Amino acid sequence: MPSFGRVRLVFVAVVLALVAGATSAAAAEGEGAPPAVEPTGKTVTITVREVAGELRFVGPATVTAGDELKIVNRTDPRRLGPITFSLVRRGHLPKTRRAQVFCFTPGHICWSIAEWQGVHGEGTPTVNPVEAGESGWDTMGANDIPGDSWFSGAEAGASFAQEVTAKPGTRLWFMDAIHPWLRGTIKVTAPKT
Repeated sequence: MPSFGRVRLVFVAVVLALVAGATSAAAAEGEGAPPAVEPTGKTVTITVREVAGELRFVGPATVTAGDELKIVNRTDPRRLGPITFSLVRRGHLPKTRRAQVFCFTPGHICWSIAEWQGVHGEGTPTVNPVEAGESGWDTMGANDIPGDSWFSGAEAGASFAQEVTAKPGTRLWFMDAIHPWLRGTIKVTAPKT
């Protein structure tokens, strides 16, 4: 006949197995997970263009979660080079002239963006676009963590669009690794109900 200690041990093991099964089933059903962002069918555009002789990201201050965010290069890539639109954590943006000069050296964010895109040293990106997190615009990168990124290439008028899947309330910071002074921000708002 089994001892009371063994019966209690078996009972505890069964309870733990049931709790683990219920927890994994709840996780599989998405309980406790943030709700998925629903597409809105709306497109918001950020363009890269020359304004008063300087490159600028031109676009709205906000975008609704679920909107499609389209990036359009309105510059002449043969004259100014291609651009990237790369989501970067705010603290990694090169803010000073010195940081911008050294941005494309190992250990700095422009170098890291190139690595996210499959470039090691010099060359053309082999990963384009870079999807770092969930599908869509949602992940800002750092030197050791990839972020979402797009490379325009040499085609005039090149564009890329995908859904904003970042949570409402998120502020997305972005930059161009090729022109490291070119940066901007956009706040993600909640869809109207």
